[in-house]
Amino acid sequence: MRLKIKKIAIKLTPNNLFLLLALLLTTTAFISASLLDYLSFREKNFHYLPWPKPGPPITVNQKAPEFNLSQFLSQKLEEEGLPQENFSEEKTEDGLVHFSIKTKLSEYQKLKEKLFPALKKEKIKIKLSQQKTESGEILVSAELHHKGKFSGWLIFHLAPETLAANVPPIAPPAAVSQKKKPLPEAAVVIDDMGEDLNFIQELINLKVPLTIAILPESSHAQETAELAAKNGLEIIIHLPLEALNSQITSTGAEGLIRTSMNREEILSILEKDLSLVPYAKGLNNHMGSKATADDHLMEIIISFLKDKNLYFLDSKTSPKSIAYDLALKKKVPAASRQIFLDADEDRSRIKDRLFELFSYARKNGQAVAIGHPFPETLEALRQYLPRVSEYGLQLVTVSAVLKH
Repeated sequence: MRLKIKKIAIKLTPNNLFLLLALLLTTTAFISASLLDYLSFREKNFHYLPWPKPGPPITVNQKAPEFNLSQFLSQKLEEEGLPQENFSEEKTEDGLVHFSIKTKLSEYQKLKEKLFPALKKEKIKIKLSQQKTESGEILVSAELHHKGKFSGWLIFHLAPETLAANVPPIAPPAAVSQKKKPLPEAAVVIDDMGEDLNFIQELINLKVPLTIAILPESSHAQETAELAAKNGLEIIIHLPLEALNSQITSTGAEGLIRTSMNREEILSILEKDLSLVPYAKGLNNHMGSKATADDHLMEIIISFLKDKNLYFLDSKTSPKSIAYDLALKKKVPAASRQIFLDADEDRSRIKDRLFELFSYARKNGQAVAIGHPFPETLEALRQYLPRVSEYGLQLVTVSAVLKH
């Protein structure tokens, strides 16, 4: 069966052309009128057609803005009417914030009632500690943790108030707990000492507990030790030990102990160094990335320390060091460095490293940092060490760390 398709021919007559043109013009006019009416609707002017109201914008995978603790605290303090000259902020490159706030005890109570609930609403946990200074000022340290991560401090300096007659005294901030827990301890060691007597005097002027590591063959080793001991600083021997690839720094190459030396040579140097650095309570390594990983050499040094009743501080110049573990095994008091204060080429980061020391000590109960006699290091120590109690810590010597 064959399907027949009939062709229909449309003749374009003048009437057909007129109808087609009329339809095209009508459609164009309708679209134009609708578009103009919609534009009038969007501009909230009079319109004829019932256009639907636009709904909320649709967002795809839009992340909530990250919480900024620094901005939040600044805003809240200003909202509570605290003058800007009464608080200051410091911030590290790692994001830790430190707010120092000066106010009166009565104003602190009001500020606490508003600020602390606002912080908790943002899921910030607050750990409080307090102490009273000799001048009568009360220091309240609020350690802040956001989403389980340590984020910084709020330090309130509460000036003592003179009370008018017949006015009952305001109770000080409630203690966090009835039992007094020992404060976390931070120890700062200054290496490479013995060449600059002016620098040791600057450290003495800080009037804080420090441990001074003296190079035995330095120009003023004995004088440095005498000055340090006279002013209550702790002294240790900064022992030059062999580094990997025979690398030697410009300072402290004299009296270097190498892994190729025999027992007699090593003990001879150790005895000499002990005589060159009087009042030494211990020893830490200068360089030593190769030596501290050598079992034979470190066994001789650790045994010497045990015989002399000295402690060992591992400077941790190599992750392969076995010195700390060996000292503990031989029951020699030992500690290990956690923070290098000034190893960064950018010395402006020394402040960050100090905050890292404070944070590590708060978290672990103890921490040891090592710095060097650089002007930038001295300036950072001068600025922050006298204020260490603000961070809920106590500054101690390395031997004090070992007792606990």
